[in-house]
Amino acid sequence: MRMRSLLAVVLVGFFIFVGGCKSKDAGSGAGSGSATVKLPPPRKIEGPSISPILTSNITFIAPKDGSWWGEMNFACYRSVMGLTGTKRPGEAFEKLSPNVVPAMNAAGIDLGRDLAAIGAFECNGSPCFYVAARLDHPEKMGKVLEILAPGKPPVDLGKGHYTLETPGANGPRTIHVRVVPIQWGVEMPADRWSQELGQATYVVFIGGIDGKNIDLDPLASVADAQTGLAKVMDAESTMADAHGRCILGAVGPREFMPGFKLDKARFAVAAPEGATDDALMKLMSSKRTLDVEVELTLSPAPQASDADGWIAQGRLFLTGIGENVRSQFAGQGALMDIYFDMLTLIGTKAFRHEIKGNALRLSWRTDRVPASDLTDLEHRLEAAMGTATP
Repeated sequence: MRMRSLLAVVLVGFFIFVGGCKSKDAGSGAGSGSATVKLPPPRKIEGPSISPILTSNITFIAPKDGSWWGEMNFACYRSVMGLTGTKRPGEAFEKLSPNVVPAMNAAGIDLGRDLAAIGAFECNGSPCFYVAARLDHPEKMGKVLEILAPGKPPVDLGKGHYTLETPGANGPRTIHVRVVPIQWGVEMPADRWSQELGQATYVVFIGGIDGKNIDLDPLASVADAQTGLAKVMDAESTMADAHGRCILGAVGPREFMPGFKLDKARFAVAAPEGATDDALMKLMSSKRTLDVEVELTLSPAPQASDADGWIAQGRLFLTGIGENVRSQFAGQGALMDIYFDMLTLIGTKAFRHEIKGNALRLSWRTDRVPASDLTDLEHRLEAAMGTATP
């Protein structure tokens, strides 16, 4: 995993968070401590099920020993879609294929309303993907797959397990889809985002994307309750306050930069509420603070000069991406230019890094941006929003 891949997390986290700035942060809030709400008695489920991992947040899946994994809270995604002016949070997914809308309609699925989380992890040497969602008609998944991939009908193997034959880069491949019910416990976090995620009823696993045509069973790779909780808490411990978490994950050993190996990496993106000294987010009428944390454990231990060089490379890479994206949005209005300039501030003024032993910590927090740097941005934002004082 290269530095540029890790720094890309910042871009994702920023747009997820800024979307949240415009939403109504009602309820007890992610920053209100570890408050929980009681749930009805768990429903009786025959056969395998998934029990979400509860901390101050909800995590649906953590693998036993996979070399990488990550999960995104879909409540954050709904927020960013509101920022872009999208009419429905699921609109971006609906545009992936003309078959998406009729396929979802066949099972009464509203992508913007029903999705709770999206994630991926390594299982038996292959990538497995999953979606946690509210499914009112899980028995109709076969029809959904038939419409999504017209051609050879999916095979129903029973107990929520389907196979689908599709073309791949190296020839035909067999995709395995498993629909597994969620078994909630007796309580869950009380914040608004967790309450949204708590509406999920099933996890849909997708394996075989790589074309190896092996009958992967993602359930066999999912961690038990104790192991899963340890993995989630380890990744969340990169943050001073993990409430309002948007993204979480970890990466195992691999090559990094010339002369260095990555022993492990962990990362998290959160937007906890309760900010009182975050000038940038106050400008956006938000009570949240964006916090992006990445920790790389390397061999041998990096020196300050190594870190400075990697960070410089990462900034050049992201600058190139930013300029390209900005040119594509040229003429889209003053707000888009303001958002890009805000991103630049986060990339520079909000950034800190430190080395402790073999660990290199990369950190971005919006409450580090000085209020004095925001005067021009504030005037431009007021003008764009039509709220400038004569």
